[in-house]
Amino acid sequence: MLVLAVEDDELEAARGYAESVGGEEIDLRADPWFADDLAGGFVVDGGWTLDAMSATTALAESARRGGADFRLGCEAKRILVDGGRVTGLATDEGMLPCERVVLATGPWLRLLLRPLGVELPVTASRGWLLETGRVDPPPRYAIEQALWPMQDEMASIVGAPTVREVADGAAEELGIVSLLLGTRPGGRCLIGTSLRRSLLDDPEGPETVRRLAERAARVSPALEDVSVIAAWSGRRAHTPDGLPLVGPVPGVEGLVVAGGFSSIGMVTAPAACRRLAAGNAALFDPGRFTAD
Repeated sequence: MLVLAVEDDELEAARGYAESVGGEEIDLRADPWFADDLAGGFVVDGGWTLDAMSATTALAESARRGGADFRLGCEAKRILVDGGRVTGLATDEGMLPCERVVLATGPWLRLLLRPLGVELPVTASRGWLLETGRVDPPPRYAIEQALWPMQDEMASIVGAPTVREVADGAAEELGIVSLLLGTRPGGRCLIGTSLRRSLLDDPEGPETVRRLAERAARVSPALEDVSVIAAWSGRRAHTPDGLPLVGPVPGVEGLVVAGGFSSIGMVTAPAACRRLAAGNAALFDPGRFTAD
């Protein structure tokens, strides 16, 4: 993996990140794949890209083999509670009796909690990705630009705005674009990523697609004439302190939440849930936001 500083003001953050994970500085000017005026780069051995769809499929198959029964296309409408205890789910297919519910609905986490009188401060951001055609020559590294904010800094960017802030244009703020590039089968590349406040299920606008393409072309002349074959976006869930919500919901026996992982859920959620199963997830306790 390559930790990249595009401009000089990113170099300190890139160097600090790379040093913390054993990265070594290289001369990007010696590699014609890169633009010749980039501030610096650091190679980190052992860095890999994760194919989210493949990982999701593998996790689902592992769960199925372990006895999980998937109800695909069946939407949960309401969590049923009696006497402060979970008794079931109201779904598209009718009532589903159960004694425990794990709520892991990402940026929609609040919707099933509100009827229970539970309010957890989860807000949403949107991120975009571009997929290219075949890149020749391909990049030698997966690339991460050192411009992405720390987890506890994201709330100031994507936290819930006030009515006045929305009236003043907060919902139209463009947010952050920071290059994240990985290779795909067939020589294609996946280009991200972005961070923008999201109040709508529908995409807020196409400006981020253009900004991602601009950033990719700025970093490598090899990408300038490569075709873009697809672009898509998704929403992420955030909490005010940057830590996820993993654990029992106070006041509702049998109800557990797992959410608020922001942009790193694919790599952190499995470990956080293992900690929950082992009784070692106090750091992520949802009660930190519900205590009087």
